[in-house]
Amino acid sequence: MQITEAMDAREMQEDDILRRLGELKTRDEVELTRHEDTEHLLRRMVRESPLRYDFAPLFSGPDEWRLHIRVRDESEPRSVMQYLGWDHDRLDDLLSRGLELARTDRWEDAAPLLQDFRSGLFRHIDIENEILFKAFEEVTGIGSGGPTTVMRHEHVDIKEYVDGILQAAADRNPDELERQHANLLGVLVEHNMKEENILYPATDRALDPASRTHLVEDLLLH
Repeated sequence: MQITEAMDAREMQEDDILRRLGELKTRDEVELTRHEDTEHLLRRMVRESPLRYDFAPLFSGPDEWRLHIRVRDESEPRSVMQYLGWDHDRLDDLLSRGLELARTDRWEDAAPLLQDFRSGLFRHIDIENEILFKAFEEVTGIGSGGPTTVMRHEHVDIKEYVDGILQAAADRNPDELERQHANLLGVLVEHNMKEENILYPATDRALDPASRTHLVEDLLLH
């Protein structure tokens, strides 16, 4: 899961970037850095290699954009479970590494990892609230009072506890860091399990392959 290669693409043209990415092997994970918005590049990646990449932003502008990119097994179809499950694992890794550094008083090294975790998790929450949950409600007919209602409320608590972790790290307060982390785990572990065991598979089952692929592409590009 951890990124194994850094690609400095700040002076590279899109065609050269795509060529370099095309040389990567299945399961390779790369951090790509650019000095301009990556939206056009990502749309080309999806259009020209629709099953090859998973990606998520690490940092977005205004002077630098960083992406986490994974090369998929192109024989596997797109699915909500595969993409958002990968994103869960990616975010768990960022948090784990950030906390490990903080616990050994390496606060300055911990800060960027924890900030990447916050940015990534808040983006993950946003694409669920704005895209996935609406799709689930539409295809299942389960709306108000159903699982998405509960999960939206849990998202509010999750964001609060994540901000608490970052504030504790900024204050270099190890006790508060652990308290906020415990609060987060008290919600996040069960929340992710419900998504991976119920919501994601139910959405995948309710959609035909083309609709599933289109939904995942919307999640990728949001």
